[in-house]
Amino acid sequence: MEILTFLLLSLGAGALIATMALSLVLTFRASGVINFAAGATAAFIAYAYWDLTSRGRLFLGVEIPLTSDGSGIDGWLAVLICLAIAALLGYLQYLLVYRPLRNAGALAKVVASSGVLLVLQSLVVLTFGSDTRVVSPLLPQTPLAIGGLSLPLDRLIILVLALIAAAALTFVYRRTSFGIKTRAAADNRKGALLLGVNPARLEAINWVIASVITGLIGVLVSPLIGLQPTAMSLFIVSALSAVLLAGFASFWVAALAGIGIGMAQALVTYAQGFDWFPTVNNAPLPGVKEVLPFLIIAIVLFVRGRNLPDRLTEAQPRLPRAPRPRKLLIRFSVAIVLALAIIAFAPYGWRQALITSLIGAIVCMSIVVITGYLGQVTLGQMAIAGIAGFVTSKLALGAGIGFPLGAVLAVLVAAAVSLLVALPALRMRGMQLAVVTLAGAVAIQSLWFRNPDWGGGTTAATVPPPEFLGIKLGTTDSFWNLGTSVPSPGFALFILIITCLIALLVVSVRRSALGARMLAVRANEAAAAAAGVSVVSTKLLAFGLAGLIAGVAGTLYGYNFGLVTATRFDEFTAISFLAIAYLGGITTVSGAVIGGLLVTQGVMMYTITNLLNIDSAFQTLIAGVAVLATVVGNPDGIAGFFRDKFARRAAKRKQRTAPAAAAPVRVEV
Repeated sequence: MEILTFLLLSLGAGALIATMALSLVLTFRASGVINFAAGATAAFIAYAYWDLTSRGRLFLGVEIPLTSDGSGIDGWLAVLICLAIAALLGYLQYLLVYRPLRNAGALAKVVASSGVLLVLQSLVVLTFGSDTRVVSPLLPQTPLAIGGLSLPLDRLIILVLALIAAAALTFVYRRTSFGIKTRAAADNRKGALLLGVNPARLEAINWVIASVITGLIGVLVSPLIGLQPTAMSLFIVSALSAVLLAGFASFWVAALAGIGIGMAQALVTYAQGFDWFPTVNNAPLPGVKEVLPFLIIAIVLFVRGRNLPDRLTEAQPRLPRAPRPRKLLIRFSVAIVLALAIIAFAPYGWRQALITSLIGAIVCMSIVVITGYLGQVTLGQMAIAGIAGFVTSKLALGAGIGFPLGAVLAVLVAAAVSLLVALPALRMRGMQLAVVTLAGAVAIQSLWFRNPDWGGGTTAATVPPPEFLGIKLGTTDSFWNLGTSVPSPGFALFILIITCLIALLVVSVRRSALGARMLAVRANEAAAAAAGVSVVSTKLLAFGLAGLIAGVAGTLYGYNFGLVTATRFDEFTAISFLAIAYLGGITTVSGAVIGGLLVTQGVMMYTITNLLNIDSAFQTLIAGVAVLATVVGNPDGIAGFFRDKFARRAAKRKQRTAPAAAAPVRVEV
């Protein structure tokens, strides 16, 4: 009976996974987008419902009080208002972001979805705060007796609504003119236009429906799971598992798989109470429940591989350009001089911001190698970096292996794990790889980083400061005659030297034959193989190199803060770094440096926060909006924008200084 109770109580979470999966199927079939922001949309609408029912306030860019005394409005009236907000939110997402990207490639769409996620999560925090909110139940919670078991009625209602939604969507997309036109437009947009079908209108309607479904389930489930800014976004990996089982096509399979995954995770929770369940420090082994969606995703993607559906576009998607590095001496010299000036003369805040930016730039360089050069859209680089950080801690404290050998071994472990990630990349790419690496990152964070034996548990793992040949390089160690300020100028110089070496390595790769092979694989794997390029070895080398670079960043994070935590390398940080790297310029080292300047608590954000007196809570919002503007209007990023601008100016100067062509002489005979 106890196991049945666990299963019945899991119906609320299962229904959330199921309806989120339905939303993902809708947006993928309509626009070819895997909407990583679906959970953030549900959370935003749920917070809007809480605001309406608890304070009588409506937020539409500005606060609109609906009651004179600040009391909440009726729950069902609030639901209608929230559904209207959800419809507007879905339409705006499509109109402003995904419609301009209808012919874009997988990278642009993944980055756009990441940008929307950043914007919505930051709006939730800025508008409603980051505290956990208690939502008044909308549905009746009367216990319902089922075979001797007591099931709250609200969970059963939510489950029935999820199944009704699956049945309704199945009927609409199989039997109605709207559904048939939507499927036709998804298969061949140009052919649909020739038949008089407006694909943009169909896509907009599908985005509105998906957003309304997600918003409604967010409102209904929020009293069951609590309301936190990132709580519902955590369900996206489980929803992706259900969608993959459905082949991004069947609403019924997606819904039933979502409910089944929710129940399976409940069974894991139930099994933790038995003696045979693995334990760590007399507590159940963490992360088993989170590993389950990853295993489903990995198996489905590996079995189906390239057979997963892909939406046709009218033209070959434009990839960000990866130009050959030029004028490196001037650029490196300027950057190094500026960095040295900050290290030597700037106060604590600026020096710490520089260190954060340098480490962030190294993470972005690993993304440049794997995504910018090779074209593999991965969300696992922060997990790779975290592995190196935790291994550095364990080697130093558990085995007595400190810097530099401990750091080198940790980086090699990170590179080895990155090679394991490369195995599924041999059969998939684009959005498929993004999905499996995101699920893998969640699994690593839960199973490894939160394990007190392997990682830091629920707290943190300490990382002793580096020391080499008697020279102490920690953040609090004095360095020659540069004073004893914190962080130490010596540590900042140490980080700068390593960043420069990594930058030179990435530049050398771009100029080498390996770089040419990576770009060939990025452009067209089949054509590269036909030209004699070994796609397998190229991918393995690229993943190993990117893992090596990410591992360096992970060890430096540990040395910088003196500890490593699981939250510093979570899935949201991984999504943010991919977006920031794209914003800076995902195909160049200069773009990676700009990306480093733009990371949270980096130089640019520190400048915005302090000099312009803008609250730090706006940093994520600013970054998200900038990412969306870049992916829609300038795919080459900030570095590409300035590169093109300088190139146009140089061309104009050359044209003005060039001697005028001699006029033809007419000879009369």
